[in-house]
Amino acid sequence: MINGVLVGFLIMLVSIPVPVVHFIAVPISPFVAGFIGGGIAKTDEKTTIRFGLFMSLLMSIPGLLFILFRFIFGINEVFGITSDIFIVILLVLIPYTWFGSTIGALLSYIIRKNQEKT
Repeated sequence: MINGVLVGFLIMLVSIPVPVVHFIAVPISPFVAGFIGGGIAKTDEKTTIRFGLFMSLLMSIPGLLFILFRFIFGINEVFGITSDIFIVILLVLIPYTWFGSTIGALLSYIIRKNQEKT
């Protein structure tokens, strides 16, 4: 499962810096990452939610590092966004990542299950 989670995490990270395309790629990247990563991890109905949790935990690491730097070094701004707003954005994006990657992994499982029947 770790390989699938890491591949999905890399898919989400790669979609961020691409100019112009990132406006479309970033919102759908958790779903795409869950679909591809869930296929690699071969998730089933029992491990799909755990897969999504691992993906969202990986996406929360940059936010946790920022919160840590905020309290240790006193950094109050990132990319012109105040730290309080940045923390609220992270609190919204983590469940969004969990939901998108879980749905993507579930759809990947359903497609694999239907292909096995035929």
